[in-house]
Amino acid sequence: MKLLRSRRLIAVLAAGLAVFGLAACTPFGATLSRSSDPVVLDGSALPKLLGTDPMHVVGFAWDGTAWHQIPVQVDQRDYVSPGQIYHLPTSSYPDVYGTTTPYKILVYTPPASLSPGYTSSSTYTPPASDPMFDALDELSFLAVDTGQQAGSSVANPSGVDVATREEVKAADPLAPSQFGYVYLFHSDTLTGGGAGTDGVKYSFSLDSGSYTGTYKMGTGSLAPNNTWGFNPEHSTVVTPSYSLNFGDRWLNNGLAIAQGGATGANILDRTHYYVTNTCSRSEDTFDGGANNPGEGAFIVNISGPVRAIRSYIGANSYKYTVNTDIFYPDRQDTITELRGHAGLPGYGSADDFLTGTTGLTYSDPLNNGIVIDGKPDAVTPITFTTGSTPPPAWQMVSGAQGSLVTVRSIATDISGLNATTVYEDQNPASPPQCTGEAAAWGQNGMNITSPVGSVPITDPTLTATPATLVLTRYRYFEGPNLPATVAATIDTQTLTPIQTTVSG
Repeated sequence: MKLLRSRRLIAVLAAGLAVFGLAACTPFGATLSRSSDPVVLDGSALPKLLGTDPMHVVGFAWDGTAWHQIPVQVDQRDYVSPGQIYHLPTSSYPDVYGTTTPYKILVYTPPASLSPGYTSSSTYTPPASDPMFDALDELSFLAVDTGQQAGSSVANPSGVDVATREEVKAADPLAPSQFGYVYLFHSDTLTGGGAGTDGVKYSFSLDSGSYTGTYKMGTGSLAPNNTWGFNPEHSTVVTPSYSLNFGDRWLNNGLAIAQGGATGANILDRTHYYVTNTCSRSEDTFDGGANNPGEGAFIVNISGPVRAIRSYIGANSYKYTVNTDIFYPDRQDTITELRGHAGLPGYGSADDFLTGTTGLTYSDPLNNGIVIDGKPDAVTPITFTTGSTPPPAWQMVSGAQGSLVTVRSIATDISGLNATTVYEDQNPASPPQCTGEAAAWGQNGMNITSPVGSVPITDPTLTATPATLVLTRYRYFEGPNLPATVAATIDTQTLTPIQTTVSG
């Protein structure tokens, strides 16, 4: 079993090596120092592996003397009708606007079979139509698992098909001298999780029991899912660096950080998701507060050797909106693919911390060390418009309980939307909170609003020319009292991801 690695320990080791004039930053001798960041490649980037069994794609790092198998994960993706995910009658499956072409969305699909390191909970999403590793699939490993380049005289690892060898160079574009290598192969006997896991454990636990037998998806679904209302759960994600709790599909209602000597106390009341300037649409209404024929469903719940994936669909009348949480050992990525009608002024999300939690401060590029105590503060927001180059807009809450660094990005073809960081520290909040506790305790996030009062249509079933709007939130779980300069570095690195070069 592979040992779980602390990024803090790696940083200490790297500093020690630097004293002796060495450049290694990973356990296998690579100079790549971005230990919390993943490397994710589409199958199309790995032509020699296409058509092989995804569970038998394996990875190795070379340390200059020996090979080490590392955790590698393949997640299959396919185009699937939302109607199937919602367990709708086939006659209710949606079509692309103005056509009879079935509307399908690219989603993660459950593994066709499981191997060591993988777990998956049943949903109505079918396995990928191509069970082999194909161009749509994703392969992931961690930057910390990279090693040195293996010279031409180095024999390949035993148990692999040498004809499928792909050399992946992972490099930091911000620091050209920092890079590492991973070697990918197909194997008849080894599996991607055979090297152990990187420590992410996702447990999906629905209070009502069986997902297919009890989950309320809306009145349009087939029995037994054709009811509406909340679907309470007590699901958890646990890694060596953090733990998260989930109380319903959109409800993240607990966070504890274990990194670098943090206290491990729960600090999160909940993450709010909302339409701006109204309480009529929130994470609670997304989860079951209205009788909506397409209320919501899970796409997949997967835990693998490198990462876990929690992906779900439906947000009131935005029934094809998909939210996907991807969990790595030190980081969580949340991708919100908005698909909906016009008429809403904008969208936002914000983390609200547990009322009464002491010792926390808030920082961002314009505000530093604001004490979170339920008393209002003068905080300068960061603003920009889509279509322009955004300024740094990271946000951090920090204390002895650990540090949560949040970075956001926006992918859209809509110019002129207003993006604004938000912060509120008031007990009780004014205006009142729509959901959760009465206080806004260090609540911070970002709002995206339209200057003309309505975001354009983003649902391809409603117009032939839908806009695209994808919001991504990255959360890093760090040790206590992280300096703002480190948060700024995390922001820059996140928005300048690791680059890969693949060769045989």
